[in-house]
Amino acid sequence: MKKFLNVLGFELTNYFKTKGYIITTILISLILVVGLSLPSFFDLSGLIPGLGKSDSNIEQTQPEETSNNEEKDNYVLFDKSGLISDENFDLLKSYFPNANIDKVASETDAENLVKDGTANAGFVLESSVKYNYLVENTNFVDMSQMTFQSALSAINRKEYAEKNGINYLELESIVNLPIQSETTVLGKDGAGNFGYVYILVFVIYMMTILYGQLVAVSVTSEKSSRAIEVLVTSTSSTSLILGKVIAATLASIIQVGVMLSTGVITYSINRDSWNGMLDGVLKMPANILITFAFFGGIGYLFYCFIFGALGALVSKTEDISSSIGSITMVFVIVFFISMYGMMGNADSLIVKIASFVPFSSAMTMLIRVAMGTVTNIEIIISFVILVISTILVAWGAIKIYRLATLRYGNPIKLKNALKWLKKDSTKI
Repeated sequence: MKKFLNVLGFELTNYFKTKGYIITTILISLILVVGLSLPSFFDLSGLIPGLGKSDSNIEQTQPEETSNNEEKDNYVLFDKSGLISDENFDLLKSYFPNANIDKVASETDAENLVKDGTANAGFVLESSVKYNYLVENTNFVDMSQMTFQSALSAINRKEYAEKNGINYLELESIVNLPIQSETTVLGKDGAGNFGYVYILVFVIYMMTILYGQLVAVSVTSEKSSRAIEVLVTSTSSTSLILGKVIAATLASIIQVGVMLSTGVITYSINRDSWNGMLDGVLKMPANILITFAFFGGIGYLFYCFIFGALGALVSKTEDISSSIGSITMVFVIVFFISMYGMMGNADSLIVKIASFVPFSSAMTMLIRVAMGTVTNIEIIISFVILVISTILVAWGAIKIYRLATLRYGNPIKLKNALKWLKKDSTKI
């Protein structure tokens, strides 16, 4: 135990002294501090919707309508149908309060104005129910068509009301009757939990991919420099591998914890500037956090031991990528299964099966707890399987590390290493 603690302390100290570790921690923390503090110093309402001032402040500081035409979008309209009278044109413009809309004499004029950038877009009205939308380049988000269609529907209702002697305002009051609704979640709020789960799954994925490779590199580098020959004479191989893996696990958790804590504290200080937009991220349900802590922690340790064992199979750091390629591919597949589960498939058969497989349970069980249907007995069974599997993987990693550390030359194939586990290590 003493030897293990010595190795653990030594490895942790090395991580904390590493320039890359320190710089990465400080740099990302600073980025979070600066990024989350920006709304307190700059108006980002144009970039991030929802960061604008409250309605009362807007009324005090801004006029009701934008007076600067340069800040408005410009649209052109060619009315082939003859539907848009002066009165209807006023109604149409009311749907575009922050934009200019002008009539043109022909479709060609409309096209030319859009092409040369004078107009953001154009509408060619063929009939009361048909139009052509002119735009130079489409955007991912374009509300212009939806707004125009709403205006056109209102004009059609107005025309219908006038032709049939119906009071237009009464008709609008019926058509636009406000509907009140409430949502009572009897089970789980899968939609609300999506954001939490996505963040946590991504954290598990990035930590495993990035830090798992660091574990493999740490093991291989000592073997490559022949430092392992000195280390095995002063301590046991069991203490070495356990100390290295657990130290890497703790160092990564501490690093990520420092960065996330920095982000949370900074956001708390600047919460008013964000109008509480990110409050939901800080209010994760307790069951999700507990599942993440237990399954994420043990699952992460499970992969770290695998990476450590695979790192012992090679003698050169340049061979690490080929050694860990298979387990990395497995983990990527697991990640895609997790993404599939988050897309409304948390109760699908493949996700249910994956939630009991130790390679994938850290992610998929978290998804089932947050977004699907799962019983407490299923959670317990999955966790027990994960813990036992982690212990077995740790035992296998110790054996492989002990047998492979003093073997140099070409990379050792994984299938050969697994055969070793069936034999008495003292005889090899």
